[in-house]
Amino acid sequence: MRDETRLSHPSAPLSAVLLPVKRIMRKTLLCFSAVLAFLFATDFCQAQSDVQSHPACPLCGMDRQQYAHSRILLQYDDGSALGVCSIHCAAMELTLNRQKTVTQFSVGDYRTRELVDVKKAAWVIGGDRPGVMTSRAKWAFGRRSDAEGFAREHGGKISSFEEVMKAVFQDMYEDIKLIRQKRVKPSATMQDIKDHPECTYCGMNRQQYAFSRMLIRYRNDPAVGTCSIHCTSIDLALNTDKMLGVILVGDYKTKKLIDAERAVWVIGGKKTGVMSIQGKWAFEDRRDADAFIEENGGRISFFEEAMKATFEDIDELLR
Repeated sequence: MRDETRLSHPSAPLSAVLLPVKRIMRKTLLCFSAVLAFLFATDFCQAQSDVQSHPACPLCGMDRQQYAHSRILLQYDDGSALGVCSIHCAAMELTLNRQKTVTQFSVGDYRTRELVDVKKAAWVIGGDRPGVMTSRAKWAFGRRSDAEGFAREHGGKISSFEEVMKAVFQDMYEDIKLIRQKRVKPSATMQDIKDHPECTYCGMNRQQYAFSRMLIRYRNDPAVGTCSIHCTSIDLALNTDKMLGVILVGDYKTKKLIDAERAVWVIGGKKTGVMSIQGKWAFEDRRDADAFIEENGGRISFFEEAMKATFEDIDELLR
């Protein structure tokens, strides 16, 4: 009652009136700031909890805390979850586990590091910032305005998630080439089938698929035997840290192992591919490739194009 009388009295000093108001406002602001700080800290901890649960990328071993701005969290309908370092490794995980159903697909916001839905995010492809596991960067932003600001400052193209996934597989072979080393001489024997009777990734009989089988020789690691260029692409994408020696492939006609990068490839045609939508066959002799096309269709190509086509096919299989 005393305060109400002083507020209405014309002779009450203005400072006496404002002082209690200032004190109340100060306390209110302090409380509000404390609440905001608590909420921010809670959100930050929740956003970073996946890093504690999945500290390292299981595909490449990279520290997910260090790459919180590009990390991915995949959750499946069976209750399992997997944390990887980037959209590159996420694409490989999806390829290896096509039979699983993804219920949540989240990516680290480049600016805030908080996890956001990959399909709702605004993505930027390219720009002057080095990508994670790729030469052409792919960054996600929870707010489109942040993506636009990044693109203005660093370059790149605003893109949808579908465009990003397509770009991931388009770039896959170029990214693998970054770690290529000197070749070793190819083998002309069938010893590789005895050493590696089954495909490392799909379990298929490599003797049965001798005409499409491949052998990846690393300089300081054991060789890997696969059934086809499809499974070879998976191994190369998973092992970019290894020193590569040579990639060998079975000649479609002779079944002899030849250098995959020096072979003449045929893409397409009426012959059903091995683990792939379209066939990709290798020949040591160009004349054998021409004869194959005359009988079965397809087009002459080379290893680099065959690898790019393989990753594009994987993208289609995942849709």
